[in-house]
Amino acid sequence: RPELQAPPESYYGEEEAKKYTERNRIIKIQTEMAERCVQLLELQSDEGLLLLDIGCGSGLSGDIITEEGHYWFGMDISKDMMRVAIDREVEGELFECDIGQGFNFLPGKFDAAISVSVIQWLCNVDKTGHNAWRRLLKFFGNDFFG
Repeated sequence: RPELQAPPESYYGEEEAKKYTERNRIIKIQTEMAERCVQLLELQSDEGLLLLDIGCGSGLSGDIITEEGHYWFGMDISKDMMRVAIDREVEGELFECDIGQGFNFLPGKFDAAISVSVIQWLCNVDKTGHNAWRRLLKFFGNDFFG
């Protein structure tokens, strides 16, 4: 379990970030989980909706959102993972964010959100001053659906 080895921004450094989208097993698992996330949302719209991909990494789940005809913003703590997404020319807008610090979006900004293999990172105390309970509260206290 990578979350037990190092903080995400350290674990998913340049080397690991590149491997992430080169390993067929990882691609298959992440793609299947993203497909299931989108399926569970039961999105009903003739027009593309705006989704938030929390922990977008290299953009694998964003690819599924795009394939389904939707638009997305992706957030991740790892600059190296986002560089891979940029190199892959993903369709989403990307920005760096530690979800355990919270984030500020206007209420109603997004129609839905997905998160694949991310929330468990909030439960680790990787740095001085981190408190898993406070990080979880900060994350789940966000009101970006309005």
